[in-house]
Amino acid sequence: MSIPPELVDADADKVLRRLLRHGHKAYLVGGCVRDLLLSRAPKDFDVATSATPNELKAIFRNCRIIGRRFRLAHVLFGQKVIETSTFRANPREGATAEEGEDLLIRRDNVFGTAEEDARRRDFTMNGLFYDVEAREVIDHVDGLADVEARLVRTIGDPEIRFREDPVRMLRAIKFAARLGFEIEPATYAALLRHRGEIHQSASARVLEEVYRLLRGGAARRSMELLLETGVAMTLAPELANAFAAPTEPEPNAAPPDATSPAATPPEVARSAAPVDDALVAARRHLAWRLLDEIDALVARTAPVLGESRSGAAFASPSNAVIVSLLTVPFVAEVTDGGEEHAAIDAALGPLVARLGISRRDAERARLMLLTQSRLAPGRRRARPMALVRRDYFDEALEVRELVLRASGQPSDEIDYWRQLSSKARLDGDRVGDRDGDRGADDGSPRATAAGGATDPAASGPPRRRRRRGGRGRRRIELLPDAQGGGGGGGGGGGGGGGGGGDGGGDGDSGRTAVLPTPPRSGGDSA
Repeated sequence: MSIPPELVDADADKVLRRLLRHGHKAYLVGGCVRDLLLSRAPKDFDVATSATPNELKAIFRNCRIIGRRFRLAHVLFGQKVIETSTFRANPREGATAEEGEDLLIRRDNVFGTAEEDARRRDFTMNGLFYDVEAREVIDHVDGLADVEARLVRTIGDPEIRFREDPVRMLRAIKFAARLGFEIEPATYAALLRHRGEIHQSASARVLEEVYRLLRGGAARRSMELLLETGVAMTLAPELANAFAAPTEPEPNAAPPDATSPAATPPEVARSAAPVDDALVAARRHLAWRLLDEIDALVARTAPVLGESRSGAAFASPSNAVIVSLLTVPFVAEVTDGGEEHAAIDAALGPLVARLGISRRDAERARLMLLTQSRLAPGRRRARPMALVRRDYFDEALEVRELVLRASGQPSDEIDYWRQLSSKARLDGDRVGDRDGDRGADDGSPRATAAGGATDPAASGPPRRRRRRGGRGRRRIELLPDAQGGGGGGGGGGGGGGGGGGDGGGDGDSGRTAVLPTPPRSGGDSA
């Protein structure tokens, strides 16, 4: 297997050759080498080198050093980033594992050689280096054979490697799904035995890997593997129950917790009412079809092998869109606004709590879910621009379009909303979601969610706040004969918003007072 030199990114090639001219070793590493061998377009190109971060900073003016636990360099070419790291070694290299010993790696801050850097990586297919001068793949870990055999295999003992970093189990599922590989039997068996240790890893890392599983172009296959291995039940029983496992793990594997609830969508599992099996089946079918639509969306926007990369990130669903699409099939259909909030909270809340979804993404997903019923033709508003101006509207519309595609419904209405969205964008009329800046267009009071968010349906132009006591108030010096004289002056509140009867001191120790404007001639108050 070989890599045609013309497929190597031109900017990555510049980085490599400059490092070589300065006397350092430098190679393309990791996923880009694997993808090029498989004739796939890499999403990015990474470099590993013998140069230290300070040396990289001295060599490249267009470089910034990032990271605190382990420093590496981002070499910038416009919006494109070539991530460049110094060769590292596994801090546990050569150590033996004692029974019951905690092997979790919490610090990975040891420089090493090129071979040590290859051996510290997770899977053999990711331990390959490419030498641009020799035009050859360097294989320290027998990764070429596994790429040819299409196998996901850990480098070294899988029992140890998964205990060192449990997130590697999610990465094994991700690569198997995305590349169409099989997980090597020993690796698969170790994954089943240690899946319960995933929660030892930082929740932010686990959640980020879940997002990558679902927006990597193989969301359906990823979900199937999560369910098959029982990892979905470990991550979030609500997720496993909603999608229902199509297959069982291998017989010699420990099954999921027997006390787990039946495979039922979350809002159904909490309901004591009889369950409509047809409705549950329809919702699950929609959930799986939405995974297919996510994959189709990623495929439409994915890079093409050999095309020039401008540096801008390729479009992919945001975190909030992913959360919305996981939830929307299981939001109960209601007509009352208050019940709609409750239905969304019932479907979204447990998943947010279990996976540790950020408050920002959760609230944005919630607003997008609230928007779905407002996008239906029967609910079209008299003043639609109030909704279109919301900064989350385009993502809410993306969710709506994918739902319509997944359910086989016509999507003519999407063009109508897109035209309005384009108009708002051209007019510079897109606003963020700020408290107190929207009113109900239909005369109804603004609905406020349990979490404090305002209902997007209540969007409208900002209201002007009325000043208490009217506009005509002014400050005057308190004269001896004016003590308490604000008492009645001026009768009843005529045309200018006036309003008498609210005199007296304003808290300035008796030196000044706030009095209504004196009445105009004819007895009308100001």
